[in-house]
Amino acid sequence: MEKFQLNRVCKILGIQKPVIQAPLYWLTSPKLVAAVSNAGGLGVLGPCGGFSKPVSTLQESKEEMRKSIRKTRELTNKPFGMNIPSPDPFGFSKDLVKLCKEENVKILVCAGDLVPNNYIKWKEEGFTVISRELNPSVRGAIEAEKAGADIIVATGCDEGGCMPILTTGTTAITALISDAVKVPVLAAGGIINEKFAKAAAIVGAEGAYVGSRFILSKENPASDKIKKDILSTHPDDFIVYTHMAGKSRWRTTPHKVGKAGLEENKKGNNNPSTGDFYKCVIKGDLEASVNSVCNVIPLIKSIDSCKDIVNEIARGFL
Repeated sequence: MEKFQLNRVCKILGIQKPVIQAPLYWLTSPKLVAAVSNAGGLGVLGPCGGFSKPVSTLQESKEEMRKSIRKTRELTNKPFGMNIPSPDPFGFSKDLVKLCKEENVKILVCAGDLVPNNYIKWKEEGFTVISRELNPSVRGAIEAEKAGADIIVATGCDEGGCMPILTTGTTAITALISDAVKVPVLAAGGIINEKFAKAAAIVGAEGAYVGSRFILSKENPASDKIKKDILSTHPDDFIVYTHMAGKSRWRTTPHKVGKAGLEENKKGNNNPSTGDFYKCVIKGDLEASVNSVCNVIPLIKSIDSCKDIVNEIARGFL
């Protein structure tokens, strides 16, 4: 059995292997999160992680998340985290933090806009904070560190999901941020196997923040149609379009919503529809939304267990 040496990321989070599962919204579930944590990494519940259906009120969302937290606890006794999105116009993230206090979830993965005052408050309340700025910058990383972030995610444009609008790649942003801060840095964007993890470690990463690779896991709740679609898409056929009023981009397999988004961009609209995620990724309607992944996911040819994925990526940080 391989022995993994605990680095700073492991010691801060109380885990065995420096592999953090990125919060994938509908594509997280107690089963996935627990599998990653049981494998020695850190599973993270997304804001819709484990919901059986879409909900319409904040109270419903909070109670569904409570069920997800408790179900995850039934499946693992290891640490896991909660994604706290920013901005928070409807107060959902604020409720999530309260829920984490109530349910004793101690690790917050803060994705989106940088809000230093939140970090300061959460640190005072005893949380461990992982900061994942939507459009990472060296100045933003320094500001996050000053506000108390324990770990900083360096996200390159190689990633899937809400991609940075900036065109800096994973290797470059990881090197720049790790040189600028004293806290450990996680590389995000295309860290799909040991080889890419080693490359990230060489330029300063002490762990990986992994999303797309966990979609192609046995425990991920994505529809089989979604997984097959990812495995069958040619590397040259992905569509990239801008959304969120120009703050972010999607890379998606080539279907209706992605094609329409690209056409809207050409007309000057940088806030096109992203469709219905639930119908797409959970129910398997490929025309309903985007199926977003990192740019090197075509190198993956199989659907594997979270345990095997965590172990392979962790080897890159030995």
